[in-house]
Amino acid sequence: MKSTKPARPQRSPLLPARERLLTAAARVFSRSGLAGATTREIAREAGVNEVTLFRHFHTKEGLIAAVVGQNFGPQVKLEPTAVPPTTANLRTDLNAFGRCYEKILNENLPLVRTLIGEVQHEQHASHEKQVFRAIFLPLKEALFARVETARKAGQLLGRMRSDVLADLFFATIFTGVLRRSSMNVKMEYSAHQYLESAVDLFLHGACVSEGKRA
Repeated sequence: MKSTKPARPQRSPLLPARERLLTAAARVFSRSGLAGATTREIAREAGVNEVTLFRHFHTKEGLIAAVVGQNFGPQVKLEPTAVPPTTANLRTDLNAFGRCYEKILNENLPLVRTLIGEVQHEQHASHEKQVFRAIFLPLKEALFARVETARKAGQLLGRMRSDVLADLFFATIFTGVLRRSSMNVKMEYSAHQYLESAVDLFLHGACVSEGKRA
């Protein structure tokens, strides 16, 4: 007698493999870098063979694009970057921007480290730009606007460009976060002390009169 129980819908056996490959690739890229990671290593980490990897993504570059697109593509609804509100006090605002940038960097540190190792590879430039636009651009634009406001108000030395000053400030914060994340570097000062010094350096170097204006 035949069973009257309805047959279960067939699920593609390749769908779970694709998901595992994307997850494994993100781990391996973070660990070995985009150039250092191999398709064999990624397939082994995902528990599939290389044939399956190539069936889904065709090439390693296709897999990289899929990993970046999955996390930062236009179809992904990312939480908007929380840009700190500005005040009338430049020192207060620089501290707020610095803390916010530190937080974003620390939350995305594995990805940031991966991209740092690949800046010399032209074929990965588009992925770097895609990630940058999604994570860092809103905050950078807000800092530039705040510095430009201070420059137009006469607080900053006229010969200094606002975009250069904003880049220099964030570059200082970026360096501090990377150094503190290194297991081989022991810092003799706190993150708070580092940020305060970065703000002081900015104000004393760029402001017309830090004591009166900042």
